[in-house]
Amino acid sequence: MTINELAKEVHKNAVEHGWWDDERSEAEVIALIHSEWSEALEEARAGKPLVYKNRINPFDDTSIVTPKDGVLYASYKGKPEGIAVELIDGVIRIFDWFGKCQLEATESDGSDTRIEKLYSESNVEIVPNSLPELITMLHRYTAEARYATRHANGVINSLALLNVSAIALSWVKKQGLDPLALLLEKHEYNKTRPYKHGKKF
Repeated sequence: MTINELAKEVHKNAVEHGWWDDERSEAEVIALIHSEWSEALEEARAGKPLVYKNRINPFDDTSIVTPKDGVLYASYKGKPEGIAVELIDGVIRIFDWFGKCQLEATESDGSDTRIEKLYSESNVEIVPNSLPELITMLHRYTAEARYATRHANGVINSLALLNVSAIALSWVKKQGLDPLALLLEKHEYNKTRPYKHGKKF
């Protein structure tokens, strides 16, 4: 799957769930991306795993289901959670922005259009092992995407945000997970969620 294809799908789902009923400022978009990076750190601070899902039965004493081969057990319903999932949520927000602005990664601007290329072996090798260091890096580059040299149409620098996505997905890959499978699984779950996921913004 390509970046452009998934960006369109993610944005379509965001529109259907009310996220773009009112126009959103660039600052709000960037702030919400920042919030996902911070939530990943909070999951780690709470001692949560990279990926988990709660079983439907609250009386089941083995309430947390962890992934096999980097993908959550599809037979268990519930919200995907965990450190890696919060990082994936940040990438989903970035892809939503791509879809909203009808931005496209093209080979002519130096981008590879395949999602898998974002977490190539060379990218995986250079991301930090430390989660706090990763979160600091994500915050820095996310902020820089807001203030970096802009495109002619005045939107957030799309290539800078694409680089942020590459960092997050590469760290997920470095942990032995399948970033694309997790990204698609969370996107599918988001289709089942209520209006604005029950939040104000």
